[in-house]
Order: sequence, then structure tokens, then C-alpha cells
Amino acid sequence: MRVSLSPAELDQLLPEDELLDIAAGLTAIASPTGHETALARHVRKLLRAHRIGAALHRVQPGRYQAVGRLGPADGSPALLLNGHLDMDPLGRDATADQLIAVRDGDRLYGAGLHNMKSGLAAMLGAAIMVQRSGIRLRRGLLLEFVAGELQGGIGTLHALRRGLRADAAVVPEPYSVRRVLTRTAGVQKCAIVVRGRKAHTSRHREGVDAIAVLRQTLDLLDSTHLGLVNHDFPTLPRVQIAGLIAGRGEGHVLSGISYLADKATALIDVRYPPPYEPRDVIAALEDLVERANKRNPEAVITLDHPPDPAFEVGGADMPPMDESPDSVLVQDIAEILPQVSNYAVTETGLALPFSFCGNDTTHLSRAGIECCLFGPRGAGPDTEEHVLISEMVACARTLAVLALRRCG
Repeated sequence: MRVSLSPAELDQLLPEDELLDIAAGLTAIASPTGHETALARHVRKLLRAHRIGAALHRVQPGRYQAVGRLGPADGSPALLLNGHLDMDPLGRDATADQLIAVRDGDRLYGAGLHNMKSGLAAMLGAAIMVQRSGIRLRRGLLLEFVAGELQGGIGTLHALRRGLRADAAVVPEPYSVRRVLTRTAGVQKCAIVVRGRKAHTSRHREGVDAIAVLRQTLDLLDSTHLGLVNHDFPTLPRVQIAGLIAGRGEGHVLSGISYLADKATALIDVRYPPPYEPRDVIAALEDLVERANKRNPEAVITLDHPPDPAFEVGGADMPPMDESPDSVLVQDIAEILPQVSNYAVTETGLALPFSFCGNDTTHLSRAGIECCLFGPRGAGPDTEEHVLISEMVACARTLAVLALRRCG
């Protein structure tokens, strides 16, 4: 159905202030990875308050995500809006005030708004506008508010295993409504673990210092090119050493520092381009670990994939997405956006550095779902601390009209 609603009509369906209230409500609930259930419950309550069917799905014991649906209860949905509940970790200077959304002109500040509670608000706003429009949907609109995207997309994979699919999907990650991405990097999260031998400092030569061996191994990693080259993605592959812990025993006990550490772990994040797959990354890293073991025969060096669950990283592979920028879905978004806002799409397909991201579209596209990234973003050096309200409104309106076009 070709639906044309003016910005004024869309504003009547959902005024800007109401969308800001939705975003503020999401911001007020901290949802670090592994602790998304409270926010999932809030989303379910909000959907039900607007007469949108909603339920909680258990991803792991005590851990839930929310799913909603508009339109017919049977048949395959025409469109899926998918966004993750888990928020980026807060920095060392974080305060409780960051959970209070604050407006400054066209900017809305608050923890998690950047990635990606502003996108969640746009999804909710779009669904509410569709519901209030009174237009009867011939096919379903599916809404997924998933857990564990920062763990490789375990929530989206859980939904796919439950059979939740649609013809097309939009994930409103924070890369700006000016961009519709269909090509992104893969993300592999692993741990390099060194096990040495404990010894008191008075006889340290009798031990094997796991920290010293790990330092050598990371130097080797830093000087090794993993291959995996695609010239469309310059600077990839990129390895980031994102966490270090060492101590005594399997639990890295920090006390007893008169003894050498006999276990040291480095958590690493590898960004790599298509057409490579997780197995290619693991093979390259395992080759490096094998060389490190030959250099340090008294230590045992291993590659943990995924890392120990205690670290709450990894959990699922997140391969690259490499889809056509000329899909009908991308064309629809590019057509609708300037009709409902003062924005226009200026980049499609590959957009660097934003395409260095990993996200749930990879799982959706590999399930045969036409999909893309299209979501609100901030501006300037503090872009990861806020969202532009005008972009969030534009995204919500575009998604609403897209849903009516696809499902109506």
C-alpha cells in the first residue's frame, strides 16, 4: 500500500514531546549487557499500554527480551524492526545523573541514548503511530527488543531459533538517518590465555611468569598481519586489546602478589571485512598462538573462543554483512525520509568508518531477510553522549510510513 502522511499528520499521531518522554523512560533504566530484563519489562508495559500485543521471551535463565506485534497474528510479518536493549558500558566518570535524559536544543543527552535507546524510542514511536493511524494492516509488523547484541547478537539468534522472521528488517543503530548501511565488518571476540607456573619472588626463576609471556604474545599479535584483506574496508583487519587480567589460579586471584602470576588473560576484539568468515579469523589467531607456544615452551598459551562467560563478552559469532545497497528496502527509506523530515539519505551500502561496526543485521540477512541499518545519531565530538532529536523524530516517522507501506 502506498501511504503518504505529512509531517503534520505524523506529529498529530505522535507529538515530539511524547517521543522524548519515551526516550527518557528508556534512559532511566540502566541495561548493561546481561541485565536487560528490567528494560524489557518496561518496553512490554509500554507496548501494551498502547494496545500493541507484547510478550517477554526468555533468552537465558532470569534474562528476558521483549517482542511485540501489530496486525494479523498469523502469517509471516512483512516488516521487522529490531533493536538491542543492552547499552554500552559507562566510563569511569559516570554518574547516576546520566540516567536522566536532558534536552539541550536539538540534542537529548543521557546514558545509552546513543547506542541505541534513541533507536528503540524510534521503533516504539513508529509502532504507536501505526497503531493510532487506524489503518488496517494486511500483514504483521514485528518488533524485537533484543538482549545481548554486544555479545554477538545472542538475542536476535534466539528470536530466529524461535522462528521469528519477516520479509524485511530495519535495525536503527546510530549511524545517522543520512545513511542506510548494508555492508559492515564482522566482529570476533576472543581471549588469549597464558598459564605459567607460580613461584615466590625469592625464587622467581623457578616459575613461569604468565604476565611476561602474555606481553610477548601481545607484542607478536601487534606485529602480525592476519591477512583477511578487502580494499573496500581499509585498515581492516583491526585487533583491539580491550581487557587484561592476571593473577594466581584459574580465577586470576589478585592477592598474594609476592608470587608470580600463573594465569594472564587478554580479551581481544577483531574487526574484519567480508568475504571472510569467523573460521578464517580463528585460524589466523590459532596460527599466532601456535607460534607463541613455540617461543615459550614452558608456558601454555590458548585461544578461548568464546571467552570465559564470567567476562560477559562474546557468546556468538558476528560475521560481516555484505548486501546490495540497491535493494527495494533501501530505496523505500531513501524515498520516505525527505517526505517526512528535513533530512535526505546521502550514503548507502558502505559508509566508513560506520561500516566497521558489527550488528544484528548479519544474523537477519543470513536468515534470508532483506535488511539494513538506519537510525538516529548525534553530532560533534560528544556524539556518543547524545542523539539529535530531529534525527530521532525523522527515524520514527520514516519507520512508521515504511511499516504502513509494507504491512498495510
